[in-house]
Amino acid sequence: MKGDDLRIRRKAQQLGSSTLAVTVPAEWAHHHDLEKGDELIVQRDENGNSLLVTPEHPALTETETTIAAGEMSADALSRAVVTQYVLGRGFIRIEAENGLDPGQYDAVLDAERRLMGLGVVEESATHITIRCSVDPGDFDLPTLFGRLGRTEATIRSSAVDALLEGDPAAARRARNRSPQLKKLFSLFLRLVFTTYRNPRLNQAVGVGTGFPLIGYRSAAQDVALMAGIADEIASIAADRIEDPLPGEVAEGVESVHAGLGGAAEAVREAVVDPEYARVTAARERIDRFHDRSAAAIDHLETERPEPLLALHRIHLLFERSARHAEDTLDVATHLAFRESPDVVTRNDR
Repeated sequence: MKGDDLRIRRKAQQLGSSTLAVTVPAEWAHHHDLEKGDELIVQRDENGNSLLVTPEHPALTETETTIAAGEMSADALSRAVVTQYVLGRGFIRIEAENGLDPGQYDAVLDAERRLMGLGVVEESATHITIRCSVDPGDFDLPTLFGRLGRTEATIRSSAVDALLEGDPAAARRARNRSPQLKKLFSLFLRLVFTTYRNPRLNQAVGVGTGFPLIGYRSAAQDVALMAGIADEIASIAADRIEDPLPGEVAEGVESVHAGLGGAAEAVREAVVDPEYARVTAARERIDRFHDRSAAAIDHLETERPEPLLALHRIHLLFERSARHAEDTLDVATHLAFRESPDVVTRNDR
C-alpha cells in the first residue's frame, strides 16, 4: 500500500441483527491473494481498543527497499543499511548515479559484516544489492535474549578480570567482543519488527504480541546499554590501570561485580519466566548489589587508593548498569501481572 494509504477510513456496515462488517482495501486484498471465503485473523491489542487484521496465510514476498546513496556520508549510509535491516527488509539496494565512492563502498561491506544473515547478491558500478537470509522461524526471542545476556556478562567479566590483573592487553581484547553483541541486538530488533507486522509469527518466535513483544524489545535495549557500560569499564582498565588492584580494593570490585552479575541474571530469568517468585528473588538480588556497592564506595572514600578517580568511576558504572537491570525488572514485573490475571481485575467504565 502507498504511504498516504496507511490510514484509511471505513464505515461499519450492518449485517444481520448483531453483526457489523468492515471492508478491507482492494490493493491489500490483491497483495495477499484474498478471495471470497478466505479466513482472516483478527487480533485485539492489550487493552482491547484496537484490532489487527492479517490473512490466515499472508504473502511471503520478500520486501525490497532502495537507498539513494547520492551525497550520503559513509557513516550515514552505514546507518541507513542497519535501519533497513532492522525494519525487516529482504533486499536492500544501494544506488549512486555516479557510483559509490570508496568510503561508501567500504561502509556497505562493513554493515554486511556486522549484520547477521546479510550477503551481497548483485553488484555493478552504480549499485549494490544485499539480501538478508534470516528466517524468523530459525530463532525465538527468549533464547536470543538469553544469548544477549550471556554475551554482555562475558564482556563485563572479561573487562573486570583485566581490571583486577592490571592487564591493558586483556582489556582491549574484552572490547573486541562488543561487535558480536551489536550483531545479536540488531538481529533481535529485526525479529521484533517482523513479528509486530505479522502476529502469526508470535508462536514461531516464542513471544505473544502486544506488551510482551514491546517488553522484550525494552529488555534487550537494557542489555545493550549494559554492554556499552562494560565496554567503558574495559576502556578504563586499558588506559588507566597498569598494575593489579590491591587486596581490599580488588575484593570490593569482585564483590560488586558478582552482585551485579547475579542480579542481572535473575532479572533476565524473570523476563523469560515471569513469575512473582522470580521477580521477588531478582529484586532481592538487586538490593544486595546496592549494599555491596555502597560498602565498596565507602571503602574507597575512606582509604583513597590510587588511581582513586578511575576506581570511583568503575563503581559508578556498576551502579549505572544496575539501573538498567532495574528497568528490565520493571518489564518482568509487568509481564508477571499480565500472566496472572486473577491478581488484578480491570473494571472498564
